[in-house]
Amino acid sequence: MTKEVKQKVNKQKKILSELEKADKRKKIKFRNKIKYIFNMAGFTYINTENQHIKIGDRTIEIDFILLYKNIMLICEDTMTKTDNIKDHVRNKKEAFIEIGKNFSSFYKWLYDKFLDYQDIISKYDPDLYEVKFLYFSKEELNFTESDYRLFQELRFVKPSILTYFHKMTKCIKRSIKYEIFKFLDLTNKNIGIDPTESSKKISATIISPEYTTGINNKVKKVSFMMSADMLIKNAYVLRKDNWEDSSLLYQRLIQEQKIKDIREFLLKKKEAFYNNIIVALPDDVEFHSSKENKVIDLENIGKEHLVCNMTIPDRMNSICVIDGQHRIYAHHEGGENDKGEAKMSEIRKKLHLLVTGLIFPKGMSDIEKIKIQSEIFLDINSNAKSVSQDVLLHIRMVKDPISDLGLARSIIEKLNKEQIFLNKFEMSLLDNGKIKIASIIKFALRYLITITPGEKKNLYSFWKGDKIALQKMDDKALEEYKNFCIKNIVTYFSAIKKNFKKEWNDIDSKLLSVISLNGFIIAYNKLINMEGICDFDYYDNLFSKLKIDFSKNGFPYTSSQYAKFSEEILDKTKRTSNV
Repeated sequence: MTKEVKQKVNKQKKILSELEKADKRKKIKFRNKIKYIFNMAGFTYINTENQHIKIGDRTIEIDFILLYKNIMLICEDTMTKTDNIKDHVRNKKEAFIEIGKNFSSFYKWLYDKFLDYQDIISKYDPDLYEVKFLYFSKEELNFTESDYRLFQELRFVKPSILTYFHKMTKCIKRSIKYEIFKFLDLTNKNIGIDPTESSKKISATIISPEYTTGINNKVKKVSFMMSADMLIKNAYVLRKDNWEDSSLLYQRLIQEQKIKDIREFLLKKKEAFYNNIIVALPDDVEFHSSKENKVIDLENIGKEHLVCNMTIPDRMNSICVIDGQHRIYAHHEGGENDKGEAKMSEIRKKLHLLVTGLIFPKGMSDIEKIKIQSEIFLDINSNAKSVSQDVLLHIRMVKDPISDLGLARSIIEKLNKEQIFLNKFEMSLLDNGKIKIASIIKFALRYLITITPGEKKNLYSFWKGDKIALQKMDDKALEEYKNFCIKNIVTYFSAIKKNFKKEWNDIDSKLLSVISLNGFIIAYNKLINMEGICDFDYYDNLFSKLKIDFSKNGFPYTSSQYAKFSEEILDKTKRTSNV
């Protein structure tokens, strides 16, 4: 065979099967989703796949790198969830640690290897780079909290997080960068090398009423004007469907069509809205008298000084938006194909929005602040578009964490992180196809865990903790009671899972339907009332006697027949509730 023929043979592409083609399309789509988000945020994408480098004692391959000024994101993505996924993550963790130890060598390799990006890479010396390690997964990894703690060097971009960012990017385009920076724990001082950046201030003249808000005698209210540009750069929203693992989130997701409609109105009218934006201001705002420019104590705002000047730190993610996120983010920085962006860039800087800012007294806890914010949000939006049941339950959890609904919502949140129910509940609007929680909370779980059970006994009746401290909303007592509830609920459902293992793992089974779960929870509450709290062996023996058809066509219960199903559970296990 001649040399020319050999070269032609070598150049022939591998013929892919239909399955391989489908997998390749999925990978391209997944990678493009990532690229779209981060390109909109201003990051440069560098494909490093199939490029190997020896770093320290390891030969390493990185999938891709994302660069924004001196921010370098070293990224791995994975398409499938395999049995050895933890080994894969562990290997990547070890590789990333080696890169961190030998970053100068990695930087040099990157500069020498990728000639098209040399100008971007060399803008900053190696010691000025902020390096983060990201792990993108297309499928849920089903890691527990303890699993994630093993890999703290990595920042995981789970499917729900990627979906959230993708949805938000479609709505607010290039302005997504500020939320990306928040996700990466980056502040103004981390980005670039401008030494004055962190000391910039925003000045505004404020008007404050003589009397306080009526919310709390120590909470002050001020009104001022601020450009949409500065608000977008410095604001954040406590959206309950975002990536943050916190119960103190209550806002709804942005609606893409609403953003488009408001943006069109702004471009057409070129006028600011007359109704005010409501925000919570950062603790380090300062006030100065208009005439003498002397610093004024917060206590004297609205008393001795009704009109004065305020300075706010020009700092990303420092102003919390309580109401008005659509009006703010309709001014977002558009993408390349946004025909209205040239006009909007002027409007964003020139037109100022009327803002009402709440200033909380120093020392007030985040929980207390967010309770107040969530109440204001609910009061404002109660007559607007209907607020979803889950948002209402979430706000109840924030406002009154020891109420039966608030407790039940936070316990569901914790159950969702336990191995038995790991990622099975719909905790976010972005969690498609998971178990809906509103009916479980309202019609079953609340009665099992309430701290006011009345004459009947429930889990609270058998808790040996500090009940007085719990009723005073002591954080430690609250956490102890929730953990007590979780432990016992997991024990009970572990026995159910053991006896119905096939049905538990069958996505078409009705075992994990809301109807079934509510029936089991109600039955559990009745069992506790009759016999107290029992161990796993007791429930295992009990459910070994239970014969129920949980198939899609065979399960006889529908809609709200929870109590009826609970009676069948007790009847077939030879327990009579007498309740």
